[in-house]
Amino acid sequence: MITADEDEPLHVLDLPQLYTKPTAIEILKALDHLAIQPKSFGFGARDVARRKINSSGVTEYLTTIVSSSLAWLDSDDLREQIWDVAAARLSERAGRTAMPALTRLFHIPTSSGEELALTLHEPSLTSDNLGMKTWLSSYLLSRRLDSIFESVPELVRSESSTSSTSTRLRALELGSGTGLVGLSFAALREASASIHLTDLPAIVPNLTQNVELNFDLLQKTNAEVTTGILDWSIHPTPNPTKDELYDVILAADPLYSPDHPKWLVQTINTWISKGLDARVVVELPLRDAYAPQVDEFRQRMQDIGLAIVEQGNETGYDDWEDADGQSMEVHCWWSVWGWSEKF
Repeated sequence: MITADEDEPLHVLDLPQLYTKPTAIEILKALDHLAIQPKSFGFGARDVARRKINSSGVTEYLTTIVSSSLAWLDSDDLREQIWDVAAARLSERAGRTAMPALTRLFHIPTSSGEELALTLHEPSLTSDNLGMKTWLSSYLLSRRLDSIFESVPELVRSESSTSSTSTRLRALELGSGTGLVGLSFAALREASASIHLTDLPAIVPNLTQNVELNFDLLQKTNAEVTTGILDWSIHPTPNPTKDELYDVILAADPLYSPDHPKWLVQTINTWISKGLDARVVVELPLRDAYAPQVDEFRQRMQDIGLAIVEQGNETGYDDWEDADGQSMEVHCWWSVWGWSEKF
């Protein structure tokens, strides 16, 4: 039985001790409380209120359960279940890459005061396949999209402002990952826009799956979404025609290699429409290790003739907690770019 003050962090000694031969239900409840789960990216009220855990001794506690015969339990199935869950709790403490695949719900606000609910599947993450996780910058940009389009009216293209027979705004997302930004854009813009979500070959199958998971929402809003492979390091040959260019390009957290500023700007320059109403919308976490890449990105964007139309800074918290139950604060910079008239 847990007897500690509810305002104090739990210690492993407050949990069922094996020498007392607790029931399977008691052990499983304790293991559930030790789970390191992703916090909701939404408002705090959606997060399940849980007692904080004093991390001291937790690994030893879990190891004891895994190594115990649990001989006092009558069921082999229950023993196997307890061992599996305890092993999972140990894996979670090894970091995000040890987490199993999961499917989560993300809530995106709209200017009407309502929220869009998007379902995203996140496969197990590996250190060389970071596109399988939904990153904070993607969520922050998704929440900002509606206000960006209200404050930059040039992005709301009217029928009279285009000679095309279609009035859909053509958008492209680079490095879509799990697709949160692109799907949010599609649902927010509804039938007024189409968007092509792109990433590397290993990531696109899950990206396509997430489009399918949100079929009902996209059908309800009559949004047009496609997916495909786009490798920034490969320059397209031949260059796209005018009709293949995009009015809007979106990118969240696209810089995590010294080559990325060059490749990203090269790709933007290739695919963005040359009209003065074209826009590039980017959200970047301001990590010290990647500060040179952010500076290089800004310079390269200016070098090709793009200028900042609107920008700002915001702070959020990563959805994955560490073993101490602490969320990492992340500072981000968002920016909207358009062609400078002098180019």
